[in-house]
Parts: sequence; C-alpha cells; structure tokens
Amino acid sequence: MPARFLDPVIVWVMWRRELLRSRRDRGQWFGGISRTVLWLVILGFGLGASFRDIEGYTYGQYILPGVITLNVIFASTQSAMALVWDREVGLLREVAVSPAPMLSVALGKLLGGATVSVIQGTVALAFAPLVGVFLEAPRVLLAWAVMLSVGVFLTAVGLVIASRMRTFEGFGSISNGVVLPLYFLSGSIFPLKGIIGGVGFLEIPDELRRQLQAIGIHTLAGGWVVQLPGWLQALVYANPVTYQLDLLRHVLLDFHQMPLELDLAVALILPLLAAGAGAAAMARGRGPR
Repeated sequence: MPARFLDPVIVWVMWRRELLRSRRDRGQWFGGISRTVLWLVILGFGLGASFRDIEGYTYGQYILPGVITLNVIFASTQSAMALVWDREVGLLREVAVSPAPMLSVALGKLLGGATVSVIQGTVALAFAPLVGVFLEAPRVLLAWAVMLSVGVFLTAVGLVIASRMRTFEGFGSISNGVVLPLYFLSGSIFPLKGIIGGVGFLEIPDELRRQLQAIGIHTLAGGWVVQLPGWLQALVYANPVTYQLDLLRHVLLDFHQMPLELDLAVALILPLLAAGAGAAAMARGRGPR
C-alpha cells in the first residue's frame, strides 16, 4: 500500500499514545482490578457454593474467561470513547488537516486500544490461581492471542460508533446498548446448553455423566440444569463474542460448547473485517461536526 495511505511511523506513534494514555489513567487500572474482584472472587465464590460444579469445573473457574472478556470489553470501549474526547478538544481536527494519513491514525488507535485490552484482560488472568486454574506459558500466549482477537473486534466496533457520536452521553448510551448485550449473550455467566450440575454432596462420576448426557438426561437427584429458551439461543449463537469466549474457555480450561473450527474461524476472520470497518469509519467520516 502506498505510503500516503499507510505510514508505519504514524501507526506506531498512535499505538504508543494509546498505551501512554492507559498507563496514566489510574481509574482504568482500578476498574480492571475491582471488576475482577467483584465478578471472579465475590460472585464466583458466592454463587459457586450453590452451583457446585459445571462439567467438573467450579463456577469460579467457569466464569474466569468471561471476567477476562469483561475487562477486554471495558478497555476497548474506553479506547473508543477517547475518540469522542479527541474530537471535543479539537485534536482530531488537527490530525485531519495534518499530512498524517488518516488511515494510519485509525489503525494505530485501533491497535493501541486492542493492546490495552489485552493488558486489562491479563489483570483478570492473573487471578486465575485463586480459582484453581494454573496455566503454562503456551496457554498464556494462546489466551493473549484470543484476547487480542476480542480486543480488535470490540475496539473496531467502538470506533464505528464513536466516529458518529457528538457527545460522551450519546456514545455511552449507544455503546451500552451494543456492547453489553454482546457480553451477557455470550455464555459468560451461564452455560450455553443443558449440562449436569453438581448434586450437593454427591459427586457424579465422569463416565456416568457422559452416559446420562448421551440419553438426554441433564439433571439428577437434586442437580441442576441450564437450558436457554430457543429464541435466546438464537441470539447467543448469532453473537460473535460467543465463539471468541468459547475459544478462550477452551484455551484456559479445555472445555468448550461450540465447534472449535467455528470458534477459530470467527476469532481469525471477524477482527480483520471489523478492523477494516473501524479504520474506514474513522478515516472517512471522522464523525459529524
């Protein structure tokens, strides 16, 4: 691509700017830690006492990938929200009239936001040993790769929204209506399909669990089952974050509920398409004035 369309130096400068902005934002770091403590430690251990286990995993272990994804979502949204601030203070207008290629600015901001998202996701990942999840280096690297996929996708979605918003209030309302459903309809908190849960003091042997599932029995002697209604399942399966989160859960726990081929396809292809849309939206319109 010609240099007038894409300048690696500008991409690097904008990427570094996003990281410096994140490093100086203490509230973002506090939010990442407090969300992890609230969701993983308090909610995980609190509800875990009632749910017992999910396919042999504690509830805290099950929601760990969801908490990581939650941190990625918030970091991505905040990076996109900064675009609204840049417009408010006139920085975006100055960049627009400078020789810097707008596409390079957009890509740098997109990659910077995705990188910050991975860092925020790692904050939650660091709590994994507290719920009994111990990871080798290869799994951590794979988890980072999946986080990057989620971060690129959600930052791009945020840029598309932010490029058309005039105010923080408008961005917040629209983003909450788009981003939060992506999270809650992804299987982050509850399983996607009917499963056999814990039965109080009774432990279900793995072989018996498989035999019961094979004949369609998903509850036993006071156990519990999660089975979403059909219309809600349709929304869940149409949600791209469902497959990215399912892939992250497979990387961390060796447990997944969707076809891995589909998870991989979504994680690899969707961020590229979203990145193109986000960069184009920022480079083309730069938002209404």
